[in-house]
Amino acid sequence: MSAAFDVFGVLGSCMGCMVAVEGIAKEDPSAMNLMTFATFVTISLVGLVTTKKFFTVPNKIPFRGYLWVITIFFTVNVINNQALNFHIPVPLHIIFRSGSLLASLLLEVAWRGRRYGTRKYLSVFAITIGIIICTLATSSSDPSGLSYEEASQHYREWTIGISMLVFALFASAFLAIKQQEMYQTYGKHPDEAMFVTHFYSLPFFAFMWSDIQRSITAFNASAPFSFGDFSLNIPKFWVLLGIACILQYLCIRFVYNLNATVEALTVTLVVTLRKFLSLIVSIVLYENPFTPMHWFGAALVFGGTACFDDAFFKKEEKKKKQ
Repeated sequence: MSAAFDVFGVLGSCMGCMVAVEGIAKEDPSAMNLMTFATFVTISLVGLVTTKKFFTVPNKIPFRGYLWVITIFFTVNVINNQALNFHIPVPLHIIFRSGSLLASLLLEVAWRGRRYGTRKYLSVFAITIGIIICTLATSSSDPSGLSYEEASQHYREWTIGISMLVFALFASAFLAIKQQEMYQTYGKHPDEAMFVTHFYSLPFFAFMWSDIQRSITAFNASAPFSFGDFSLNIPKFWVLLGIACILQYLCIRFVYNLNATVEALTVTLVVTLRKFLSLIVSIVLYENPFTPMHWFGAALVFGGTACFDDAFFKKEEKKKKQ
């Protein structure tokens, strides 16, 4: 299958998943635990059939090698999704998650003692400033129609959400380091890793089962799904959740396929492009407020990401060599 097909697969499925997730988060932000659980179940079931063949295929990586990865992976996913329950707009959520290079560079320097060129540090500095600008721009937008007490509570919860995103950003970078160490020790087995990290995370959801049950009740009570003249006699939240789970699985699969067919630089640029397009769709489709200050911050984040990954400089280096 061609790399172009995988590129369009990543863009289409990942962006579609984000639209479905935001559709749920807009009306019921507290349903993020149920959404995370449903996604993990879907990916586990598919992996159980296609990868593990109902546990007839033994693991190539021992379970002890996955312990750190499973724990951090579960934590990052839950915290990222739960942040939407603390008044974090999806555009700001996307921009924060686009700042993964910042956390990765800091951890690589602190954890492994690596050193980078000046341009790398300048790129990460631009990403950092961009995230700060977008955060300040979001905090300066007054929540309309709220009393002083309600507005104070709103900002307290918003601060918790920002703290969660910062923690998840660095935890995600640490996860990448632990995954790299695991692959260096046991070899690369991405399909197995995809199944194991999702399947063995499922027991952790027992700690939030009461919240998941509450969301199930709310989903059952939602209005029937309709889109234009098309309608289904199924609660719309369940339809959106099903769409999100399927597209999330496809998004992960296409990213894995792309990793196997093109260089890492191309994968990073495709994922960065996907985040930028998701940002545009979120602003247009859901009418999220996005000021010139937001755009300036977003330009710094995405521009810094492109420069960090040699998006524009690699071609220049090739020309000089020729």
